[in-house]
Amino acid sequence: MAFALGLGDRVVGVTSFDDRPEAVRRLPKVGGFLDVDLERVAALSPDLVLLSELHAEAAGKLAQLGIPSLELRTRSVAEVKASIRALGRRAGRDAEADRLVRALEAELTPQACPGTARPRVLVTLGHDSGALAHLVAAGHGTYLDELVQLCGGDNALSAGPAAYPAMGMEELVHAAPDVIVDLAPDGRPAPWGQVPFRRTPRVVTVSDPGFSTPGVDLGAVKRDLCEMICK
Repeated sequence: MAFALGLGDRVVGVTSFDDRPEAVRRLPKVGGFLDVDLERVAALSPDLVLLSELHAEAAGKLAQLGIPSLELRTRSVAEVKASIRALGRRAGRDAEADRLVRALEAELTPQACPGTARPRVLVTLGHDSGALAHLVAAGHGTYLDELVQLCGGDNALSAGPAAYPAMGMEELVHAAPDVIVDLAPDGRPAPWGQVPFRRTPRVVTVSDPGFSTPGVDLGAVKRDLCEMICK
């Protein structure tokens, strides 16, 4: 998001999970996503630290050190757009943020799959490598649920309190998806043949990290997702 707003030359440090764009990989690392090393952060003398809603404790400690922070939420399409604008205001890039949001809105226009039936789509976000253990899926109200609907599909899961519910064999059978989009960072497909689905779904395995890191690339993610579920 910072690079897309033209702030790349101001970024002085990143986490070990940041790998896009290419220039990010050469920057100093300050730890992982949740285990940020605040001493390393302070050593870089930042004017601003970008955090998520999961970093409340870190934000408090940074405040004690006199280091300002900005919370950027990306749990939904609306939050992504609001965060782009918030960062633009904070960094003096209002015009760039406005252009970026308008371009994103144009990319996220609703469309329909060919035919009359809306495909039932299950998007999974994590499981043991090459296995179905510890499987979770995108529930209603998540950005992935929004993208599925924008593509002309429906979430195969019933609405519930959990944004990303755990899925066992019974839940998978009950979901009865037409399409499974399996986000597997290592690219190893899960053994979906072990699930006794009444009707065999089409499975697409996705290793692109952009699908699980919502941000300025949501338009491209939506385009690719539409191709997957409307094929």
